[in-house]
Amino acid sequence: MAHPLEFTVLAKCSVSRARTSLMRLPHATVETPVFMPVGTQGAIKGVTPEQMEAMDCRILLGNTYHLGLSPGRELLDKAGGLHKFMGWDRGDTCFPAVCGSPWLPSAQALHL
Repeated sequence: MAHPLEFTVLAKCSVSRARTSLMRLPHATVETPVFMPVGTQGAIKGVTPEQMEAMDCRILLGNTYHLGLSPGRELLDKAGGLHKFMGWDRGDTCFPAVCGSPWLPSAQALHL
């Protein structure tokens, strides 16, 4: 993979502009459209990891800026990384997202 994210459109609707695609990440390929819940501080509010698995959730978003503030790098490292901290054991399909390009270096600093 040449880039950490590759997005390939597979099909488009000429009427609605809807599309289906593949999003290739370093650890997984995810088909879109997809339900993608947000765990801002490493937690999906009101839903357990088991419920997410039962819904066949393939990907979670984590905001690196907020993860850096709380729970913080030290706690994430102590837990063994974001996947273990969240109790997410569906492979490496937890995609840490950023809230904007100025925060991109924070993903590397947090080792996500």
